[in-house]
Amino acid sequence: MERSKPQIQRFLCLLAACCWPWEACAYLGSFEEQDGYRIPLGGQILSNHILGDAQFYLNNLDTNGYTGVVPLGAYPNTLGDSTHGADLSRYNAGAYGTNNGGPGGTAADIADNSGLWRALAGGRLNEDVDAPYYYGTTFTRDYAQAYRYPGARTGSAVLNFLASDTDLSYAYTLDSRDFNGTAPGATGGSLIQMAFWVCPSEWDDPDTGNIMSLSLTDAMSQTVFQVGYTGDNLLQYRLHGGAWQTTTHRLGSAGWSEVLIVLDTLNNTAGLLTRAFNDDNSTLGPQTVVLSNQVLGLDADSLTGLQWDLRGGTLDNGAVSFKNYFDDFTFTLSPVLVPEPGSALLLALSWLLTMQRRRVNT
Repeated sequence: MERSKPQIQRFLCLLAACCWPWEACAYLGSFEEQDGYRIPLGGQILSNHILGDAQFYLNNLDTNGYTGVVPLGAYPNTLGDSTHGADLSRYNAGAYGTNNGGPGGTAADIADNSGLWRALAGGRLNEDVDAPYYYGTTFTRDYAQAYRYPGARTGSAVLNFLASDTDLSYAYTLDSRDFNGTAPGATGGSLIQMAFWVCPSEWDDPDTGNIMSLSLTDAMSQTVFQVGYTGDNLLQYRLHGGAWQTTTHRLGSAGWSEVLIVLDTLNNTAGLLTRAFNDDNSTLGPQTVVLSNQVLGLDADSLTGLQWDLRGGTLDNGAVSFKNYFDDFTFTLSPVLVPEPGSALLLALSWLLTMQRRRVNT
């Protein structure tokens, strides 16, 4: 087991993960049309008038035949907005498109919460309270959606979470496209690298507690590892049964910061690295190891899901929950390898050269 291995070998496993090449974006990807995410410029989603679904229509007229196009915040109406997309729990988000071996197809209305994305609390469920009768003078927004954003790290869209009125919680079921053809249930006993880019808000800076968290969940519905940030954008992490640990790494709100998690489901450890954008000088910092082979405190099963939790409503010191952008998710899945003593030095040197190149390039 992990605790019996030399510390140097455990650290080198993390360094090896950092050196692996990035894989193509998959179902989460970059939230573009070919990743399976619809925003209005890609065309509206026709309603199938599914029994039990809340319906959202232009000027409250159900004869228009569109569903879940844009939540209430897209004042003054739903169909005229060119930036907001449908709530991810209302259509087949991530389940169409051609990127990374996708099946093709197009956006389609499905039974609410029956796809890869599910609204667990708040968000779309909070918006549903007044459906289908929206009040145009009430400017409240609660959702998780693809969002057309000129400052996207790549492409033209990002994943956006917003919780104006109350906390929200959304779950995403990982798919084989995320793991480049490997079924999520087959990721036990593997080394999984998950990287993504985040651009948080300044509006909630007065609240220094945890604002946003992203949880990695396994096939036994266990929360294996959590990463997040405070209202003032300090990177955090949390282990099973523990409290949030706040780091000194501030994720800038004027640019994109990278977060990289290395999960070892064989030895039950996790690593965490980051490259934080500095708002003061508008530069992306070097990749920094935050955690190296941290014992999880549980027996992890296959990685099968992710869960986003965002605090909303009344925050501390008058803070306001606003935009929380995510972009460019990538996954790399590899067998757990412990280098032989003779190759450990070569691996360490390779890592150092890679880090030096990244510093020069940035």
